Amino acid sequence: MQSAILILISLVLVSCVNRNDIVRSESPPCNDCRSGDTPNFEIKINKSYREKSENLALDSGEYIGILPALNVIATHPEKCDYCHSFSESAVEFDFAAKEDSLLAAWFPNNERVLLFPGSQVPERDSAEFWNIFANLKEIPLNENKELKLFLKKLGHRYKIRYLAFASFIEVNIKDKKTFDWESEWSLWDTKSGEMLFWDYKNLTARNKNSGPVDRGWAGVGIL
Repeated sequence: MQSAILILISLVLVSCVNRNDIVRSESPPCNDCRSGDTPNFEIKINKSYREKSENLALDSGEYIGILPALNVIATHPEKCDYCHSFSESAVEFDFAAKEDSLLAAWFPNNERVLLFPGSQVPERDSAEFWNIFANLKEIPLNENKELKLFLKKLGHRYKIRYLAFASFIEVNIKDKKTFDWESEWSLWDTKSGEMLFWDYKNLTARNKNSGPVDRGWAGVGIL
């Protein structure tokens, strides 16, 4: 099983390098698309909820399994010459990088492993996996008994103590500098089947720099 985990980690590293190369190699079709400045967002919170276990801490040395974002929606105006770098995959990549940096900072003694790169769920888990996650918006996560049982099973099967995942991410470009963000992100202990951390965000962000928003979307969604 240890070798299987090492293979998963290798796949993650290769996947991240390839995706990063794709993002960096894009050639913008408009002259003023990339300002080179780090986005400086002015944020209006529409709704925000956060729950966490008291004295949140993870057992040292235990793996954190990270599931790909389960549902990503990215929309923009029909006529948008500055939206060439904006897509579901770009938003997911941006989110994954932010998620990884936060988990590393919060839990430095817990190695992170991406489960199911590219959402390629093994056949024996696939039907149950997508059925469980199909209607996450319908039942609050901490009340979803079926989800808790499935996460316990998943953690046991893949020898992963903790699991982190985004239930959904939705980003809507409004204009050259403004976008709406909505997301739900949680961290679970698969041994007990209990949720340790939950964050929901619904907000509007406006870039105060001169250039259009072309990256950094997840910086406003995971705070």
